[in-house]
Amino acid sequence: MPWLTLVVFLPALAGVIVLLAPSRAAKWIAAAFTLVVVGISLYLYFGLLNGSATNFGDVLHPQWFESQPWINVTLGGFHFQINYALGVDGLSLPMVFLNALLTFLAVVSSWRIEKRPRFYMAMLLFLETGVMGVFTSFDLFLFILFWEVELIPMFLLIGIWGGARREYAAWKFLIYTLVGSSFTLAGIFFIYVQTGAVNATFQHFANPVVAGSLNGSMTLLGATVSLPLVLFLLLFTGFAVKIPMWPVHTWLPDAHTEAPTAVSVLLAGVLLKMGAYGLIRICLGFVPHGAMEFAPVLGIFAAINVLWGAGASMVQQDMKKMIAYSSVSHMGYVLLGVAGAAAVATTGAGADLASFRQAALTGATLQMFTHGAITGMLFFCVGVVYEKAHTRNIDAFGGIAEVMPKESTLYSFACFASLGLPALAGFVAEYLVFTGSYALLPVQTILSVFGVVLTAGYLLWMLRRSFFGPLNKAWAWLTDANPLEWFPLVSLAVVILFVGVYPLPIVDLLTPSLHQMLTTLQPIVASR
Repeated sequence: MPWLTLVVFLPALAGVIVLLAPSRAAKWIAAAFTLVVVGISLYLYFGLLNGSATNFGDVLHPQWFESQPWINVTLGGFHFQINYALGVDGLSLPMVFLNALLTFLAVVSSWRIEKRPRFYMAMLLFLETGVMGVFTSFDLFLFILFWEVELIPMFLLIGIWGGARREYAAWKFLIYTLVGSSFTLAGIFFIYVQTGAVNATFQHFANPVVAGSLNGSMTLLGATVSLPLVLFLLLFTGFAVKIPMWPVHTWLPDAHTEAPTAVSVLLAGVLLKMGAYGLIRICLGFVPHGAMEFAPVLGIFAAINVLWGAGASMVQQDMKKMIAYSSVSHMGYVLLGVAGAAAVATTGAGADLASFRQAALTGATLQMFTHGAITGMLFFCVGVVYEKAHTRNIDAFGGIAEVMPKESTLYSFACFASLGLPALAGFVAEYLVFTGSYALLPVQTILSVFGVVLTAGYLLWMLRRSFFGPLNKAWAWLTDANPLEWFPLVSLAVVILFVGVYPLPIVDLLTPSLHQMLTTLQPIVASR
């Protein structure tokens, strides 16, 4: 059974069916198909076990893999080959499951959508296919194809169902992403040519012999520059926009503020992770020399991301915009973990720091999953409040926990997870990032740790102003979350608590893939 093809294209098939089905059936069809995709993603996880608790495979030996020749042409002296190659290993599977789960919950939370429900549900399903394709592609050109396909449904979801400034936000999202991905596409062609234009599969580029050969210098505009650094920066530009990294982050608050709740959940939960996934899988995995050279600068950008995003969150009056800027801050931890994994130690033997590199990179990849679940829950919480009160202004409320006890409890839970409370998912990832990165980038790590303090400040301050204290009598008529509204919240709360108490299933899943990358990287940093 071609399980990977199913997990990628089943949502697209469902989208076509939804467009042709009666409006009253669209939601049920979308919910049924997305639930099936959740089931397939779980089947892939248990299939990865393969009789062993640690044999989850890596990019060179994926446990799930499908490949067929697709495009193979020669134009003059240039050979161009693309394979329909799909694969899943320990690095990609958590994101496959997260995408499946959040899309299903997004469909459930959109049950009362009234404006063009068939088209709305179809766009959610097409978006799921695009994101699934990014996380399962094992060919660089197929990867960038799905990367671009995802833009269309997200642009329409923001532009049609968004708020008052929806067209501005949608176009800003599209332009930023297209400009960034054009650099990434150029980098893909560049690395393809540099490695001999044999094929564009991930296994080819991740081979230590091929990755190690991407070294030396080149002449650019009359100057001699580092070849791996140029390759890294070209590939990274599109990923930096998507993460988003300061200063190319400004599209995100606008997109989140104007997007419907379910779309904000998917945008923060999985679309931002596409950029982080590309940074780790492609930039770090395929161009390790460039990653090592850029690591100190990446660490500086990471600290700026953390502090800038947290500082901006402190001054927001709109709950959604506050969480949007908090996403900028928390994705800085991913950047810090990757920088720590690739950095050259200023003191001590490089080999002695291998465990710290592993911890930093494990924390970065785990942060992708935990941030997706936590931020998804936060946006669902905001959606419940906005659906009832029709405002997201923090200071407009006051004491509403008295009339919304379930909502306030779950919102507080999500905030505690976001600020890194022990026994919840956010703590595990941040602890690993800080522990691993401090040994290699101490200054950047110390600066980033202050982000935790700021995060606690703006989240607890928001809870105090909106939910606790004396009840603002103007909101005494509010009702608490109903079962349809709290189902997504409880589902994500269970995931957050499970990972926080028992993170080993995900950490074990990640370890072989990350170990393979660090095995390729270690001789490079040790030689510097």
